[in-house]
Amino acid sequence: MKCPKCKIENSETRKFCKNCGAKLQNLCPQCGYNNLPSDKFCGECGHSLSAISSQIPKKFSFDEKTKKIQEYLPKGLTEEILIKRNEIEGERKQVTVMFCDMVGFTPLVEKLGPDKAYAIMGQVYDILIHCVYKYEGTVNEMMGDGIMALFGAPIALEDAPQRALWSALSIHREIGKFNDQLKGIRPIKMRIGIHTGPVVVGTLGNDLSIEFKAVGDTVNLASRMEGLAESGTTYVTKENFRLTKNLFRFEALGKKPVKGKEKAVSVYKLLSEKGDVYRPRLGSERMIYSEMVGRDKELNKLELQVMKVINGKGSVVNIIGEAGIGKSRLVAELKNQDIIRKVIIVEGRAISIGRNLSFHPIIDLLKEWAGIKESDGEAIAFEKLGSAIRKIYPEKTDEVLSFVATLMGMKLSGKYAERIKGIEGEALEKLILKNMRDLLTKASELTPLVIVMEDMHWADISSIELMELLFHLAEKQRILFINLFRPGHKETGDRLVETVKERLPVYYTEILVQPLDEHMGEALIKNMLNIKRRYYPIVDKIAHRADGNPFFIEEVIHSFIDEKVVVVKDGKFEMTERIDTVVIPNTINDVVMFRIDRLEEKTRDLVKVASVIGRRFYYRILTEVAKTVEDIDNRLSYLKEIQLIRKRKRMEELEYFFNHALAQEAVYESILLQKRKELHLKVAESIEKIFCERLHEFYGMLAYHYSKGEDEDKTEDYLIKAGEEALKTSASIEALHYYQDAMELYLKKYGEAADPGKIAMLERNIALALFNKGQYTEAVEHFDKALVYYGEKSPKHSISVIFKFAVCFINFVISLYLPYLKFKKIPTQRDREIILLYVRKLEALGVTDPKRFFVESVYTLKRLANFDLTKIENGTALFAGASVVFSWAGIFFGLSRKTLEFCEKRIYEDDIKSMLFYKMCALALNCVASNYEVDYYNDDLVTQNLNTGEIYPSVLYIFHQGNLNIDRGCLNDAQRMVEKLSEIADVYGNDFSRTIKYELKIKLLMKCRKPYEAINEIKDGINFANKKVMNMYVNQFYAIKARLQIMLKDIQGAEEALLHAKEYESEVEPMPYVYSNFLLSKFIFDLYQLEKSIKTGNELPRRRAAGYLQRHCNTASSGE
Repeated sequence: MKCPKCKIENSETRKFCKNCGAKLQNLCPQCGYNNLPSDKFCGECGHSLSAISSQIPKKFSFDEKTKKIQEYLPKGLTEEILIKRNEIEGERKQVTVMFCDMVGFTPLVEKLGPDKAYAIMGQVYDILIHCVYKYEGTVNEMMGDGIMALFGAPIALEDAPQRALWSALSIHREIGKFNDQLKGIRPIKMRIGIHTGPVVVGTLGNDLSIEFKAVGDTVNLASRMEGLAESGTTYVTKENFRLTKNLFRFEALGKKPVKGKEKAVSVYKLLSEKGDVYRPRLGSERMIYSEMVGRDKELNKLELQVMKVINGKGSVVNIIGEAGIGKSRLVAELKNQDIIRKVIIVEGRAISIGRNLSFHPIIDLLKEWAGIKESDGEAIAFEKLGSAIRKIYPEKTDEVLSFVATLMGMKLSGKYAERIKGIEGEALEKLILKNMRDLLTKASELTPLVIVMEDMHWADISSIELMELLFHLAEKQRILFINLFRPGHKETGDRLVETVKERLPVYYTEILVQPLDEHMGEALIKNMLNIKRRYYPIVDKIAHRADGNPFFIEEVIHSFIDEKVVVVKDGKFEMTERIDTVVIPNTINDVVMFRIDRLEEKTRDLVKVASVIGRRFYYRILTEVAKTVEDIDNRLSYLKEIQLIRKRKRMEELEYFFNHALAQEAVYESILLQKRKELHLKVAESIEKIFCERLHEFYGMLAYHYSKGEDEDKTEDYLIKAGEEALKTSASIEALHYYQDAMELYLKKYGEAADPGKIAMLERNIALALFNKGQYTEAVEHFDKALVYYGEKSPKHSISVIFKFAVCFINFVISLYLPYLKFKKIPTQRDREIILLYVRKLEALGVTDPKRFFVESVYTLKRLANFDLTKIENGTALFAGASVVFSWAGIFFGLSRKTLEFCEKRIYEDDIKSMLFYKMCALALNCVASNYEVDYYNDDLVTQNLNTGEIYPSVLYIFHQGNLNIDRGCLNDAQRMVEKLSEIADVYGNDFSRTIKYELKIKLLMKCRKPYEAINEIKDGINFANKKVMNMYVNQFYAIKARLQIMLKDIQGAEEALLHAKEYESEVEPMPYVYSNFLLSKFIFDLYQLEKSIKTGNELPRRRAAGYLQRHCNTASSGE
């Protein structure tokens, strides 16, 4: 008969396999009776046994086996093992071998059929493999109904015997849970045999299996233990009992005869872990504390910055260190210092699932400051926020409250909703920034302010961007920013470092929290424990394993307390004799899971539920999800006492959080994938139930949990809702993420059957999010896609483009001179949406593709002329934009004036947006046409528009006014325009305002005959524009620089500047108005060269220069 393990044929007279020693069974599929190998019919019930041999479990192929094993193998471990292949071959190793076999597989096949039985066996394999890898074992062989696993090879483990036993107990426990899900079949049972002994490692296969050169009886003895084991039990040899007796309970079964051994072998049945019971509540004997060690220098740095802020000087501090290294402890020590009483300290924290939760660490900070608890309804939360703002900023409470509440995702009504009506995208983003700046400025005027932001490596990008702009407050206000994060997070923590170093080097302090050296590590351990000299080697070992990480040390001490290796004596912790047998884990993850695995089962399940919710978890959500866990309050108290979690009350709302992020991460990663999915779904359903009144605040979190739970319909729904909320709060990057994920999921679900209307909506919102973040090239692509789904097709061929342009241009001219034929149609909502897409697309093209901007502007003007402009928001102002198009194109100045005359008659004085836009267009025409008869600068109109977020037209209005002031010789007025642009750049964080401030100031300095100052300003302008990828302005700056260098007789420098300008010109293809700047510089350069050649009598340069001059003159004269 064939061995069920190694598949070798044996004679019917044998009871054990001749190859591997496995017990040969002839189980009856009807009653389960174990017959003799040679029996053809069951000796108990008479059932035929002849069909059994054809249903022996299939042997896995190499690829199937490797895929199944590596599915659960910790990331990177495969490569690590294979790399060490040559190192371990031929090596003698002490290894713990485990055989695990499923009892009754043949009857299962007989009853269910092979397909269903193998499907169940696949799930059983998942459990077995996971339970092995959970304790760092490796699956060496997968047999038809079981596995052979190794602990200690290929990767060495000092505690391999213990790990094998933990794995065995875990297998029995998880198989028991799996049985609860099965219906109508006999419960599955596993029997396990374990032995530890020496082997000589042979060849290591690519599937990580090991062939042994000199086996001895280590592998065979483990197999014999499995063969002896009863169903649902684990048998071990005396060697394993000796190595693990202090950690586990056993039943001695006496000596048993084993084939291949002359003497009988002592056998023990594994019962349980000694700590595997629910322990009662305990007190301070489990609490450990130590004075901070080795961080005096870092604490002194922090105290110095606090002293500075008290004395009126702000700063930004980044505390950077690996997980568990002591960043939070450093801040905790700071908060205990007397100096901190002289400041107000507010704290916010990012969460591990928060990379796409808009502004979540800033919202956390504002809630903490305003005393808002999670159970507060919308109205109460809004009132608390308003009350907190009123205490600081009574004169502008309504203004600040409208925008801060919007950032927090609160629903507004009445005057607050009216205040932000019509403000969206970048305009809303800038007004939120302004009001946050105003609020913090006012708060710091009352009392020095310390803002602590923890775990910023997990922050969303919108929060990072807002914090980067708020950091500038440290230059003038009494504000200290302290940011804590781990290194190696490019988009968040690393970005903060680069930004502050570049923009605020004078105000920046960096604290790198390094690992403790071994001396400091030993000092920390001795502070915690009263240690006798004879135990110093243990201290050295812990310090060495910790590698300077204080959290590792604390968790090892906690595990000692859990295992009673350390006890309280005379009010102090002391080591017991059990320290001699204790195992020091290798990694932080090991030590955390060492503690978790020793919790009572229900308590362990509660911790797992909490880890799925996140590092921070509210009591109400936990109790809702973990309904089946009894006595939750006592279990939480116990977890708190063993310092695994902490508790705090946020304005009467009970909240817990893991003592360290690493603990939460380790527990979460230990949960089986299927169980994780179930828990994520339960968490999402609990959030829906508990926070139903303000569910919009949790859309992003619900999308996350439903996606992890693989509920595609709910995920799609909440992704779209989260995207809408993110756009409302100006968190465009997070909105982009949500909409892109929603699009991917929607197309995956429906493919070609997808609704074009829904795709158009998603493409539109993706384009708007990209546009709001200044990613104009990508935005144009998605605007085009959205317009196609709206039924708007663009011509593909050049002839079609020319024909459409001509038709649209003629149509536009007719609308100007015969307006009674046009402007009649009432736009539908769909028309308004399409017009918005065209307008935003034009704004993007104005930066990225000026030629296409000109052509498609004419298309859009033709469309606008079909509708009653008063029925379109800012319709008249949009039409007035035609004036700028034709002015900057350097043609049709008369048509540009006609457009302005047409619009002037249709703009009302109280329409401040349209009025400003009209005046900006008129100034642009006057600048290009050198008309100096212009209106005075209207500062009130600018202020009103800035308050509604109309930054772009306000900035251009100021810029053109400044240009005309320079040309008219009103230099003091021009200087005021420069200062106004600089103020807008600072207050609103507007890059465009800062860029054209450079251009205006350069022109002013040139007019004031200050060439060297102008050169320095150009260098700053080029650096800034390059960083912001504003190539058109880089081209402008180099062109102006060339003229300045000619003035300074630096001809070589001027030639280099012109070459740089030419490079950028080819990238941006500027419109004539912009291009004229380069041509002017080239003209002056060639004129200089011509003059020089005339003086020197050099004919060739003279002819070349004369040719250039003629071409420049022709180009200049073609403008009008």
